[in-house]
Amino acid sequence: MDGWLYYKCSFYYFSSEMKSWTESRRYCTERGADLVIINNTEKQKTVDKMQDGKTGFWIGLTDSEEEGNWKWVDGSTLTSGFWGFGQPGGKTYENCAVSYSSGFHDCPCNDKFKWI
Repeated sequence: MDGWLYYKCSFYYFSSEMKSWTESRRYCTERGADLVIINNTEKQKTVDKMQDGKTGFWIGLTDSEEEGNWKWVDGSTLTSGFWGFGQPGGKTYENCAVSYSSGFHDCPCNDKFKWI
């Protein structure tokens, strides 16, 4: 799926390519945007509807600065997460978040996923 979602005065791009978290973020910032911040249930449900259930998408959430301290790309701290069962896994090399329809998962930032 390669497309756009319009939600509450913002456009969200769902890529069809696969890149690392850093490459995905660079793609966004070079275009004056950033990876998506999903900070409420309504937005999470809206994003879920665009996912096929099997594909994960990078989102703008990482704990790369301090293990276990998840922050959004705008610097705000994660207050309520939509983590999948058993997530985050807590491994020190899984510092970037992927959104699946089942919830967020922490993954190695060099893995390749699509992005929002």
